[in-house]
Amino acid sequence: MATNEIEHAVEHMREAGYKVTPQRKEILSYLIGHETHPTAEMIYQDLQAQDKNISLATVYNTIEMLLKTRLVLAIDSETDGKRHYDYFGHPHYHAICTNCGRIVDGTEFDLSNLPNIAANETGYLVKAYEVTVKGLCPECQLKLAENGEL
Repeated sequence: MATNEIEHAVEHMREAGYKVTPQRKEILSYLIGHETHPTAEMIYQDLQAQDKNISLATVYNTIEMLLKTRLVLAIDSETDGKRHYDYFGHPHYHAICTNCGRIVDGTEFDLSNLPNIAANETGYLVKAYEVTVKGLCPECQLKLAENGEL
């Protein structure tokens, strides 16, 4: 996990007017270091397993604060019905499997001009954006093809 990334995110929190507590920094570090798109419960369980003294309420409250600062995005899964979270320090898109619910980050496509395109087309002052594509992951494609369902 990049220390510079944590320092950048912590500075962003301070600039947004939030106090940086050890628990908030721990949760933020966890999200920066994991590409698994965890739920709040997963974050809590993993941190408890590491002997971190963080309550589930602290995890939820910190996530809400991180959502407000746009350091973290919420991804609602249609597959498991849960809300997953992702550190969004650098714009990227998400690909979600509609069969198994797997979420992966995509970076091999330039999203930098998207806000300008949207602003020009709609007249909106674009402050944030999220891009999600949905389909079948390679594993589900293979499994469904083998069963004659694809």
